[in-house]
Amino acid sequence: MKRLILILCFLFFISSITVASEKVDICLKYKKEIGWSRGYSVKGTIIDGFDLNDAVGSFSRFNSHSTYVVVFWDKDQASIFELPAISFGSVPIFNTQVKDQDDRLWRIKEGHDFCN
Repeated sequence: MKRLILILCFLFFISSITVASEKVDICLKYKKEIGWSRGYSVKGTIIDGFDLNDAVGSFSRFNSHSTYVVVFWDKDQASIFELPAISFGSVPIFNTQVKDQDDRLWRIKEGHDFCN
């Protein structure tokens, strides 16, 4: 329930403030027991940690100095990925390992090319 409220608050925030976020094409794969899943070509929203905390009504849940990518899978399902500092606020162009809000391992890269 808490997660659903968090996602609904974030949806409201993203729809009301578009200046603080940027849409980008990305390719995602999640870590399976053996190997990686197939690639998912999706749209992500890049947002900084300060704005993300503001969107979810928190002061410290997300690192204010980090950049995040949010992917909406369905109306009440989203994944939030913290981008590595070395990416300087952009999605990396090569497969890079990241974790989502539930501490699951994923690989992320910019674009939909070779996303299989």
